[in-house]
Amino acid sequence: MTTYTLPKDKIPEFLSALSDYEIWAPVKKGPATLFDRLDDLKAVDLDLENQPVISKKAIFPQNEPLFSYDRKGTVTETDLNAGKNTIVFGIRPCDARSFTLLDPVFEGDVPDPYYRARRSKAALLGIACNDPFVNCFCTSIGGSPFGREGLDLLFIDCGDSFTVEVITETGKEITGKASSLLSPAAGESSKQLAQAATDKINRHIDLTGIPEKLGSLFEHPVWKEFALKCIGCGICTYSCPTCYCFDMQDETTLKQGRRVRTWDSCMFPEYTLHASGHNPRATRTERFRNRIYHKFKFNLDNFNTYSCVGCGRCISLCPVNIDLIDYLSRVKETE
Repeated sequence: MTTYTLPKDKIPEFLSALSDYEIWAPVKKGPATLFDRLDDLKAVDLDLENQPVISKKAIFPQNEPLFSYDRKGTVTETDLNAGKNTIVFGIRPCDARSFTLLDPVFEGDVPDPYYRARRSKAALLGIACNDPFVNCFCTSIGGSPFGREGLDLLFIDCGDSFTVEVITETGKEITGKASSLLSPAAGESSKQLAQAATDKINRHIDLTGIPEKLGSLFEHPVWKEFALKCIGCGICTYSCPTCYCFDMQDETTLKQGRRVRTWDSCMFPEYTLHASGHNPRATRTERFRNRIYHKFKFNLDNFNTYSCVGCGRCISLCPVNIDLIDYLSRVKETE
């Protein structure tokens, strides 16, 4: 594997060398740091823990116009080939891995052309987690703070500089555009840093037997108990890098309109509400149960993988302190 050294103070110059890409990165927005399109190269904020706001929207936008129309019957579809190729810089390994879980959903029997167009034009440049967030449990679910799955380049914080690992041909092409800023790495292995980061993770869950247990607990009264604390706010799904529920909205005026795809949440009662008035998941208990089953049973049945990367955001951001790890442990104990 080819590795380089990049001084941290050269990050703006490195990104400037990639001006033919649309760049998304963590940037300061008032008191918060958010993933957004990068207009000011000096606005990149890499002094962050695990971002509560995820980078998924660079490829799966929170609001995405699909086509527009007017009263004359003219329909204008979104040009899927328009715009530059995209670089998502500063993505965490768990978030990069999440795209490998979204791919089979959107690239399945009926491929989603909007996701496919954005995904095919995107390069993922990740930053290893030297200091994993307090509720990270990625190692329990097949990930790692220094994971490379889904990434084109991995940046490893080595103090005053980054070690840059080239993972794919796309990554090689990107480093070629900024070659004057890079020097060959001294050969120091990242294994010690990776092991130190792994040792800092103190949240763990053994998922052995949980899918099988869920198969027998669907009608169990324990779900009502589990759902008592939930207020149905949806922050767990909106902060999740592997959730992909969406709705379609028509936004209209008297003369024109457009159809927009927007993120939705299976935790909202309207999500499964039929036009007839029937709702197959009318209660919060049913919706809470569905979320657990989707992550740790249904997705495994359909795609042979869990729909979770262990980022821990749903735990950290829940306003009523619902702890996914605790609930999964209780599932294992339920008879």
